[in-house]
Amino acid sequence: MVTKGIVVSSGYAFGNAFIFCEKKININFNKININKVDCECKLFLEAHRKTIVQLKDIKSSIYLKDKKLLFDGYIMILEDKNLKNGVLNLIKEKYIHADAAVHFIIEKQINAIKKIDNNYLQERIIDILDIKKRLIFNINNIDLVDFNFLNEKNNIIIVAKDLSPAQVMLFNLKKIKGFITQLGSITSHTSIISKSLKLTAIIGVKNILDLVKNGDFLILDGVENKIYINPSKKKTYFLKNKYNNFILNKKKLLKLRKLKSITKDGYKIKLLANISNINNLNIILKNGIEGIGLYRTEFLFMDRKSFPSEEEQFIAYKKVARFMGKYVVTIRTVDLGGDKFLPYMNFPKEDSSFLGWRSIRIYMDRIDILHTQLKAILRASIYGNIRIMFPMIISIEEVMFLEKEIEYIKSKLDKERKLFNKKIKIGVMIETPAAAIISNHLAKKLDFFSIGTNDLTQYTLAVDRNNTMISHLYNPLSPSVIKLIKFIVDSVHSEGKKIGMCGELSSDKKALLLLIGLGLDELSMDLVNVLEIKNIIRNSYLKNARKISKKILLKSTYSKILPLLNKY
Repeated sequence: MVTKGIVVSSGYAFGNAFIFCEKKININFNKININKVDCECKLFLEAHRKTIVQLKDIKSSIYLKDKKLLFDGYIMILEDKNLKNGVLNLIKEKYIHADAAVHFIIEKQINAIKKIDNNYLQERIIDILDIKKRLIFNINNIDLVDFNFLNEKNNIIIVAKDLSPAQVMLFNLKKIKGFITQLGSITSHTSIISKSLKLTAIIGVKNILDLVKNGDFLILDGVENKIYINPSKKKTYFLKNKYNNFILNKKKLLKLRKLKSITKDGYKIKLLANISNINNLNIILKNGIEGIGLYRTEFLFMDRKSFPSEEEQFIAYKKVARFMGKYVVTIRTVDLGGDKFLPYMNFPKEDSSFLGWRSIRIYMDRIDILHTQLKAILRASIYGNIRIMFPMIISIEEVMFLEKEIEYIKSKLDKERKLFNKKIKIGVMIETPAAAIISNHLAKKLDFFSIGTNDLTQYTLAVDRNNTMISHLYNPLSPSVIKLIKFIVDSVHSEGKKIGMCGELSSDKKALLLLIGLGLDELSMDLVNVLEIKNIIRNSYLKNARKISKKILLKSTYSKILPLLNKY
């Protein structure tokens, strides 16, 4: 039997199924005697302390520094006075058991989040549920799951309804080779961690718990998105050969790290990295990257209790600038709103957050956020090749506003006698049809550009990419999006400026020759895809890429575009 889901971490995994079922939580909803109130409060406080210790132990065992931040977020939720005091007050006022009080307080928080139309917050619900489960288990003195009991000699593939980030971090990777879940999201912390651990994972597999039994032999093909349940010997042999070729190809690609990304007929395309944090910078240069095309600074603002100070931001930007040396570092100012919200910032309830108060629109109302970040970036600019990029632009007026604020911050730094790069380059992301249509005017005023295809696609097609009802309509290779990209590239080039791309399309191997043919100067992507993209570039010809793009630009439907992409 063969089924499929959503690949969040590619690769291959061979092993026997282990069906992971959560231990059932039995909560005592009975009333307690008034004399036992203090005992229940002490029971909760001890469980609360124990849970924090457990999470700190997990955090200390993690070698990936950026993943430690996730558990800082867990601990921050636990240490929130509202949670702690809420549980204690409920025990004292309603005379209920500690586990019931935890249940009611955390469910209240979850129900409040469910009412907010925000995917980032919705995906944090599994993190909060994990905290709830840990507290209740510790109150009732129940041991949490220990994946170390699995037989070391067997390769195991975990099959579950869902998994929390903490559970995945506890996997013994010598035993567990991959996992499948029935639920999950590609942007969840669990998915992000599986990529970091290079653990083959396929999520969102409908009815997987009905299809698989404990001990079934499974093969996860995380390259072609296929799950094989008890395959034949012939199919197993075929897939093991595919896996061996996959590993061999990866080793060959490592030889490309120090080579330039240049076509056979001499066309140079700069390959840059998208990063969300600065804890694993050494990986960037190891992959033959020529700079950072997108530093998503909003992750500096998340999983904390207040805005990062100017000094905190300065230290982070200085670190990345120094490390990258001569290579460009493109710092995108904080892109809040849409699907990225901060627990300590009061966001309005909106019918459509992607069309609402986000990015530059927030700066205009909260100028302090912009000023603090600009000061930190400018101060760090003397330590490397930093450039500033602003998201979600729709007008020249917004650019004029930003230029004015940059000049104001420069004058403040001059008065404070602080050094900065007076000629720092300023650019914007083109991710709205409005910015695309005026891209020639924008190119007269700015130094560089990057096309954000994720938002550009959803705004051009009027499709919320996070809405499962219509997500099948989201297609960055639709004729309208391709034609718009071509228009943007030509408009920017007409003013003698460079333009790159930093959306997910930039690392789509199937679309690469099309993008080269459209004339992009830079491609910025997640590190995992860099060497494969470089390999394709080095084995291609610009003249052929241009022919392909011309043919595709003439097509009126995706069904006519797809065969050309597959062919080339």
